[in-house]
Amino acid sequence: MHTLTTTSSFLLTLFLSLHLTTSLPSNDTGNLSNCNQNFSCGILTNVTYPFTGGLRPSHCGPPEFGLTCEDESVTILKANSLSYRVNILDQTSQTLRLSRSDLYDDGKCTRQFTNTTLDDRIFSLGSSNELFLFYGCKKINDSGMGSDPLLKISRFSCENDGVTEEGFFSIVYPYGTEYSFPNTFECQTNIRVPIPETRAQQLLENGSLVGEVLKEGFDVSYGNPYSANCTECYKKHPGEYCGFDTQLGKPICICHDQLCPGKQKSLVFMSLFVQRLLGYA
Repeated sequence: MHTLTTTSSFLLTLFLSLHLTTSLPSNDTGNLSNCNQNFSCGILTNVTYPFTGGLRPSHCGPPEFGLTCEDESVTILKANSLSYRVNILDQTSQTLRLSRSDLYDDGKCTRQFTNTTLDDRIFSLGSSNELFLFYGCKKINDSGMGSDPLLKISRFSCENDGVTEEGFFSIVYPYGTEYSFPNTFECQTNIRVPIPETRAQQLLENGSLVGEVLKEGFDVSYGNPYSANCTECYKKHPGEYCGFDTQLGKPICICHDQLCPGKQKSLVFMSLFVQRLLGYA
């Protein structure tokens, strides 16, 4: 019994020392299946790595690329507390066209007063301008600027708990604001949303298009920050799959629904062996 306990302690110490240099994958390493499946929803079909969702479990890609399918036709990507409809997904050019779900149906009106922000380590905006939407503005009608032609174009109203609130939009270009209105309007809040730069001038000419522009969405390019790890995985194990350990925040290499042979796998087996050995001690 003493010899077994000593051996167990030695193996545990050895395992812990290895663990300090290489973290163990926290996924269920015996069930890493279905990364050969594709995600399909409505007009979007055959979507693969780095995206997950549908038949593709979370261990098949980084969490920033998780997709869900609503009503069997609408693909949703969630980022920074907001939901976005994925209108276009081109895996060849690695681009998405996204529109905010809260602004898709109701146009310019929303109760989610959060700026449109994406993780710039992964997503980068295409050619776009910023559209500011101002809500709960109390003194537009009292202001001398209330009859300003551009303000008339950009004004809108939203119903909030049975009360009609006034608002307006303003477009910001890379070199500055095309037209802005004074703070004397006492607006309660505002949000910022990217729009294609080709649509900015159209809005300045016809403000009624704002709902259509928001529904159309904006373009972003995406990149996988773990692509080097995946390249190494594919090089060592052709035909297998790159996955992701969400708890440790690290990519994993998957072979035949299990961790591929190598350091990551040997540590898992050592962990299981030590646990069983200690259970018998």
